[in-house]
Amino acid sequence: MDDRTVRWLRGAVAALVFVTAAYHLWWGFPRMLVYLQATTALAGQGIPPDPRPFLFVGFAVAVLAGPYLVTRDVVSLRRAYQAGLVLMVLSFVAWVAWHETGHGALFTDLPAPETDAGHSHGGTVLHTVYDHYVTEPVEGVIKTVELTAAALFAVLLRNDPDARE
Repeated sequence: MDDRTVRWLRGAVAALVFVTAAYHLWWGFPRMLVYLQATTALAGQGIPPDPRPFLFVGFAVAVLAGPYLVTRDVVSLRRAYQAGLVLMVLSFVAWVAWHETGHGALFTDLPAPETDAGHSHGGTVLHTVYDHYVTEPVEGVIKTVELTAAALFAVLLRNDPDARE
């Protein structure tokens, strides 16, 4: 692959990573602060906090750390591509698992919460993905961004001459 294409793909994947990290911070950070303030009250009532805000912020920090660590020669380009690919796929798989298990009801003795968005759960994974694209288009766009980033990481991992070890 020529240098110009590789540079373009690096820029595209960097933009996609920034978009997904920005979304995860936008959604997770304020909720994380609320849960941190309410931790004692929730624990006193036996209600586990929603783990997603903490996971979203951790995910965003991890994906944003990649470019920084590469530019400081702490992580090789190849390892960064591998980590980016794994993180993007993991985010998608975790999203599907969350929705297929009744919004985390799997982790508690509580029933699955009702949703206000009008989407349904159960059935096939493809139905869940499609249903969220229709009823929660922002989630659909973010999942598309993540899967596109994963695909570009795979292409770069295979074709970027600077990522060969």
